[in-house]
Amino acid sequence: MTTSGDKRRRAIVSAFLVAGTLVLGACKVDLDTSVNVADNGSGTITVTAVADADAVRIAPELSDSLNLDDLGAAGWNIEVQNPSPAGGLSVVAQRPFANVDEAGFFLAQLSGEDGPLRGFVVTRSGSVNDATYTFKGSGGLPNGLAGFADAEALAVIGAIPFEQAIVRSGRSLSESLTVSLRVTLPGNAVSTDGVVAERADDDVASSFSWEIPVDGTTLAFAATTRDRDLAAMIASVAARVLLAILILLAAGTLLYVATVVHRRKQSTPAS
Repeated sequence: MTTSGDKRRRAIVSAFLVAGTLVLGACKVDLDTSVNVADNGSGTITVTAVADADAVRIAPELSDSLNLDDLGAAGWNIEVQNPSPAGGLSVVAQRPFANVDEAGFFLAQLSGEDGPLRGFVVTRSGSVNDATYTFKGSGGLPNGLAGFADAEALAVIGAIPFEQAIVRSGRSLSESLTVSLRVTLPGNAVSTDGVVAERADDDVASSFSWEIPVDGTTLAFAATTRDRDLAAMIASVAARVLLAILILLAAGTLLYVATVVHRRKQSTPAS
């Protein structure tokens, strides 16, 4: 019986073998992950892998060798462009999430424990009209290309795959692979260790980006935003003030009526 874990492992092995083929072919591979969070905590994850034109020229069968069925079965929408506008190969995997907890789960599902992106946590706190969003995680390939495969995949492929071949090629991993991350959160930027993208005056979200190291080091990253709906907050305060005024008016009216009735009773002679 094939389990979801088996499917994910097969997808990782296939992706890892493709990555190794591209690197050995002295090609350039760009891996970009984008996380977009809406003000209600839902959003989308988009992963884009782009191989340059040299990759397609050296390995024209590359697109046919991609095993993307398992990711599709896991709920990811897959789009392949071959050739891409630049003449290479582009693979885009996208998946929506209903809340911030799902975002962390799906990212872990895609990258794995030893992948280039790990330990994602997205939190939302506060009220409906005044919320704080926090994003934390870490990235890097401390184990080199082996980070694209889990322990069982390594056992099948053997040792650290392609390491000796890469050494013989004379090319470093940083020359063959770039990994980037972009996160968009509702509200204004409060703090981050990443690069904050410029935003227009009418933008209601902030975007942050990081370049993930592939030289064996690990990078920790974080970002925090605050999403305040001032109009709604003012309207809410105004509504409470108006309610308080109405209550005072009603109380004053009742007191006035009671006073008038009391005076009339006192002024009426006893029969």
